[in-house]
Amino acid sequence: MNVETAVLGACLCDAQAYWRVDDLLVASDFGDVRHQRLFAAITDAARDSRPFDAITIGDDNPHGLGQYAIELASSDGWRVANVRAYAEMVAAAAVTRRIRLAGQQIARLDGPDVLGQAQQLLGACLPRHIGEVKHVRDYLRASVAELQRRVDSDSAMTGIPTGIPSLDDMTCGYQPGDLIVIAARPSVGKTAFTIQSLVNASRHGKRTLLFSLEMTGVKIVDRIQAHIAQVNAAGMKRPSLFDNADFGALMNAASEIAELPLYIDQTPALTLEALGARARQMASTQGLDLIAIDYFTLMTPPKAQTRNDALTIVSAGLKTLAKELNVPLILLSQLNREGEGTRPGLKNLRDTGALEQDADVVMFIHRPDADRRDRLVLIVEKQRDGETGDIHLHANYRHQRFTETKAVEPPTYTETRGFGRGRFNSSQQAKRGAGNT
Repeated sequence: MNVETAVLGACLCDAQAYWRVDDLLVASDFGDVRHQRLFAAITDAARDSRPFDAITIGDDNPHGLGQYAIELASSDGWRVANVRAYAEMVAAAAVTRRIRLAGQQIARLDGPDVLGQAQQLLGACLPRHIGEVKHVRDYLRASVAELQRRVDSDSAMTGIPTGIPSLDDMTCGYQPGDLIVIAARPSVGKTAFTIQSLVNASRHGKRTLLFSLEMTGVKIVDRIQAHIAQVNAAGMKRPSLFDNADFGALMNAASEIAELPLYIDQTPALTLEALGARARQMASTQGLDLIAIDYFTLMTPPKAQTRNDALTIVSAGLKTLAKELNVPLILLSQLNREGEGTRPGLKNLRDTGALEQDADVVMFIHRPDADRRDRLVLIVEKQRDGETGDIHLHANYRHQRFTETKAVEPPTYTETRGFGRGRFNSSQQAKRGAGNT
């Protein structure tokens, strides 16, 4: 007797045994072909609300399988109480088999994205189970424990700090399991704003992963260097215009960046499956606290009748990934042209309405005055578990840096040297109450 026959024998003798393992196993988890066919027959009968004891299975499957079911059920010693433990062993053995098979398939891979294909194959090796029904007391214990952890913590921040004080107050940081959509028109600054959030999170020791489907990893790092060193980002293309102090600041920034737990995947047009496989791989091998995707519509959609249907699948899949890994997932999206120049709303999310439904938080970066590029409003339009509102920002595009300011007037910026570094005018900033930096 092995664990596969132990599971099947228990299920044939007691219907409750099947319902204790239904969420853990699928037919392909069994290594023996007869066991696969028998568990599939049990599953089909259970789904159709038909009995699935050995006699019934034998009547429905007269050619060999029925006799085998009767032989299993007639054996003594089936331990229904232990059936879930047996099922976990079957599932673990199935993962091992899939990994070995994936290894053989990986050895034969060819093409421009061998790594992506390999990670997708490994992602398919994950256990098939999706959880189980639990009594509310089980979740209550977890809720009370989390509340106690927050009470004992010295910080009011329960999630990952965003670096924008009012946004942190409003959201308590980016929360685990949340799908966070940041949307804006092109060239407003959604990528730069997100990079700032990732740098801030990684400075707090959080392992962050950016899927950059639009920009190369080098260009992302150029922006990070400009942000940390506070040099003109445009100078990264023309370094001859930097002075010695700029280069010194860049070297110091490079030393800090090299130690940040920040990872970048620059693969273009990733599929949902490949992206999920890479995120799961990092989570299991190195740990993962925050994911960002730049941006939504550059992902390769699955086959579907319409583009909207395909993006709906992607949106739901990303929400599932955030929940599965229990990390915040920031998803950048563009706005449609409807109502361009006016205050954006949920209806302006581009290509699909699914983001509006799946997202836990939706934020818009809006430039209310086209003549004042540096004045932005961060509109928290939706927050499933909290308040919404507007946060006024000053955008320093030279340094790829966003700071909170009052609504009336942003902080002023003056040059202290010709091209590279610059500083805020501190006297004017204090006079105007520019807020946090």
